[in-house]
Amino acid sequence: MSTQSDVSTADARRNAQREALLDAASEMLVHGGPDAISLRKLATRVGTSTMAVYTAFGGKEGLISALYEEAFDRLAAAEEAVTKNPEPLLYLRDLAFAYRSFALKNPSYYALMISSTLPVPDSLRHSDTGEANPTARGVTQHRSYRIMFDAVKKCVEDGILPSHHGVEVLADALWAAVHGLCSLELAGFHDSAEAAENRFNVTTGAILRGLLTPEGRKKLDSLNQD
Repeated sequence: MSTQSDVSTADARRNAQREALLDAASEMLVHGGPDAISLRKLATRVGTSTMAVYTAFGGKEGLISALYEEAFDRLAAAEEAVTKNPEPLLYLRDLAFAYRSFALKNPSYYALMISSTLPVPDSLRHSDTGEANPTARGVTQHRSYRIMFDAVKKCVEDGILPSHHGVEVLADALWAAVHGLCSLELAGFHDSAEAAENRFNVTTGAILRGLLTPEGRKKLDSLNQD
């Protein structure tokens, strides 16, 4: 008869194996695209059976979907680890830093979040038919995006960011800026890590300041003086 301890151990083993499979598959996908993923080679690389891969993900398509979800789940976990500063501007800034930190620590997963590396046909990316649903459009429903969205909403409610644009527009703009900056950094755009960090700070700071209300700029100036 299995004990609770036995069940917990088995669950932990399955979770560890699933994470190992996802980590290995993320590398395969990033370096070779969907065609590079062989469930047999993946199983061999992790030291398990092909059946274990099918059991965990149901097949190659399920594995790729799980990879995408895992990337955003890990980003959300990084954001949730950020202490919620009572000053919404500082909290928003800290979330941006957490986003970059996640990208640098998880380059293969982050690459999955860039639409050009996803197995989505060009014809679907800007479809207006209502029939297609590219993965990128679902990002706004994930909790990683909603955490940032709620931080922007708080800034709007406090009069730090303007209300006339709408929270969605502001959140999209900030998300796109940070996402693009991290993408360039991981692609080797900058000469050094120091240069990349400097560009990230300058660009995000300039964009945020440009969006602030007069009251928001006063608040930012006062915080910078502290």
